Amino acid sequence: MVKVLISYDMREGREEECQRYVMQTLGPGMAQLGLRITDAWYTLWGNAPQIMGGGVLETEAEASRMINSQEWSDLIDGLHPLVENFRIRIIDATGRFQY
Repeated sequence: MVKVLISYDMREGREEECQRYVMQTLGPGMAQLGLRITDAWYTLWGNAPQIMGGGVLETEAEASRMINSQEWSDLIDGLHPLVENFRIRIIDATGRFQY
């Protein structure tokens, strides 16, 4: 099992729009692509991305197909104007908090 991790900082002044996009479009869209969302984190203090989230897929090949799909690209393109420091990683899932 692999975990797809995304992290970003919301652009100042676009926080509400970003949260709405994530809840109404990004999250449901990722679920439709087969990602089982497992966690979402908001950083209140410290030196870390403001938002971190993750979901699991069975194999790295599934994750690769998902993030290389047009549907994924469309979802992320909608997020980019609302965020900075966007990052995505695919790692082995451990069942614990991972960053």
